[in-house]
Amino acid sequence: MLTDSEISFIQENLTKDPFQLSLAAKKNLGLDIPKLAFQIQARQKLKDKIPSWPTNPKIFFPPSISLEQSSSEMTSEFKARLIQGNIIDITGGMGVDSWAFSKAGNQVEYVELQKGLFEITKYNHKLLLKDQIKHHNLDGIQYLKEQFTRFDYAYVDPARRNEKGEKVILFKDCQPNVIEILPLVDQGLKLLIKTSPVLDIERAIKELNGVDVVYVISIKNEVKELLFLKTTEATLTPTIQIIELNLKNPYIFSASKGKEKDIIIDYSTCLNYLYEAHAGIMKAGFFKSLATTGVLKIAQHTHLYTSETLISDFPGKIFQVNHLGNADAKWIQEKVVKRNANIVCKNFPQSSEELRIKWKLKDGGSTTIYAFQNNIGKNEVAICTKV
Repeated sequence: MLTDSEISFIQENLTKDPFQLSLAAKKNLGLDIPKLAFQIQARQKLKDKIPSWPTNPKIFFPPSISLEQSSSEMTSEFKARLIQGNIIDITGGMGVDSWAFSKAGNQVEYVELQKGLFEITKYNHKLLLKDQIKHHNLDGIQYLKEQFTRFDYAYVDPARRNEKGEKVILFKDCQPNVIEILPLVDQGLKLLIKTSPVLDIERAIKELNGVDVVYVISIKNEVKELLFLKTTEATLTPTIQIIELNLKNPYIFSASKGKEKDIIIDYSTCLNYLYEAHAGIMKAGFFKSLATTGVLKIAQHTHLYTSETLISDFPGKIFQVNHLGNADAKWIQEKVVKRNANIVCKNFPQSSEELRIKWKLKDGGSTTIYAFQNNIGKNEVAICTKV
């Protein structure tokens, strides 16, 4: 994939601007500079997402769309802790998940229909893992249907676009169609499905006719992907696990949507402490389940929580409320002496940027201002410091 001279050029220019290198292509006769500039750009982009790959000078990266769609090293390694045994990855792509499964000691078969991507990934896997993974340039669904008895788990990451390249929202319209292989689960195959974080979780559970568990995977309070694990034990009311991979213990919260709907809670005025839940919990829609953990919800459509005394293990951001009042600019400026604050709006008629202009504040600093609708339907502002 890369000659010795190409590898040397890449290593010598790792920190340079790929665009500027492309402009100077004529100065490097005999080298395909656009090709090498892209390889440098890929290494720069992926040094945090997949740190183990760019450090190998011989790794060859596929086109940009594969880089964008690939799992990160952290998320792939988490998946490798969820499933073990003989695993088939029927939507192999760039091969980061297959690599993680194999690295964890599993028997792995990688399947990819695109010939060019298949060859690149096979080459990279051999550099990283020697010959531990079996590679197939085939239709993943068809191959799985013929060989499914050989595997404990099938892993699939369907593209959420149809054959025309249009975005779709249902599994049956994705490429490949996951619904086609659901009958294999009834025959003993276990299935792990990865999707983008924008997918509607409840609709996905219904379309899959139930799953065992849903994992909402986050890194640094940003939801990265959703995982659906399905076996013969699947249910329409599965546990949803909220995962924060940036923590030593990543399992930060779990609940069931079935129970969530039955919870009756009270609402409260803003007390001494204010809490903003982790993004993964909000994605899962556990707005009422959180109000059973020692905190009270501010209002039905205001997804903030409060307490009289500190709840230090709350799964999210915790703030001490220093001042509580309305959105009056003069009052805000009296309380925020340094005129620096982070502004967060929750169920409030104005945006944080509109309030920043109105209050004449700069972004940043140790103060956070929450603007929200309170439990009696009035707009309120809490000036806080992070605990």
